[in-house]
Order: sequence, then structure tokens, then C-alpha cells
Amino acid sequence: MGIARGMMTTLRHVFKPAITVNYPEQQREVPVRARTNLLWFEERCTGCSTCAQACPDGCILVQTSPREDGTLNIDRYEIDFRICMYCGLCTEACPYQAIQAGGRYDDAVYVFESMYRNRQTLTGEAQKYLAGTGGRYPNGQMQELIPLTTTMPTARSRVPVAGASGPFGPQRLPGKLDHDER
Repeated sequence: MGIARGMMTTLRHVFKPAITVNYPEQQREVPVRARTNLLWFEERCTGCSTCAQACPDGCILVQTSPREDGTLNIDRYEIDFRICMYCGLCTEACPYQAIQAGGRYDDAVYVFESMYRNRQTLTGEAQKYLAGTGGRYPNGQMQELIPLTTTMPTARSRVPVAGASGPFGPQRLPGKLDHDER
């Protein structure tokens, strides 16, 4: 009886299509919530460094300087993937979704030091990702025609920036005080 059940299972699977992927020629679609390499989208980043503060390994370095209008200029942004454990805490902490998981998953290298990525490398990888997906971010949002204008409000979007003459907040995002004024 056991042999007959085993043969029935085998016969059922013989006629199903194969699930094997011929990897480098074909690549699987990466699931949306997969913890792959991090992508940093410079146009969404405000320099608040919450991603660096949330990182338990300390592999994210953010260095900023203030601008005249009250926002922050991002001088350095670096991620050391040699010590990153891909926990995703930085992606959860970022209020503007400037850092998202969804990058390449084939990150095997021969030179270990090449896993340290600076601002230019991270920006290049993010732009390559956006070009390959037709302007779709890993979280599913679409990048509009103007890359600094996204579908969610950020410090560099359509919302005017508060400076010395602005009412409150460095990003001038709609808040509780705005609703009370109306």
C-alpha cells in the first residue's frame, strides 16, 4: 500500500511544470517583503539619520550640514554591508521611506571591502533599480516624472520648506497646528 501511495505522488508531480529557474539567464522575481540589499533613494532622504540611529550594528553613516532654508544637506551617506545583518530596522525607522529593502540579492564578492558602499554607489544602484522597474519603488509606489516629487509628502516634495519665515518644523509638513489654523 505504501508503494502505491508513493507511485501516485510521483505520477502527480511528473505532469506539473518544473519550478527550477536557470539562474543567471533567468532570475526569480524578488518578493516585496524580502530582506535583500538596501536601496537608498537620495531624492526622498531628508538627512534626519533615523536609519543610522535605528541600526543595531551601526553600519549606516549619515553626515549632514544645515542649509539656509532650514533643511539638511546630506554630505555623506554610507552603508557598510560587511556588518549589516539585514534586519530591516532602518527601513522601518525611515519616515520618508528613503531606504528600502528590495535591491539585488546576488551580492557575492571576491573583495570583501567592496561591500562598503558610499553615496555615489548607493545612488547609482537606486537609479538602476528605478530604471529597471519603470520608476516603481520597492514598496510599490511609482516615481513621478519629476523625481523629487513623489506620491508621499517628503521634505523635497511639493510642500514648501520652512526656513526663518516658516511657521514651524524643518520640513513644513502638514501637522496638528496646520489643521487648527483652518
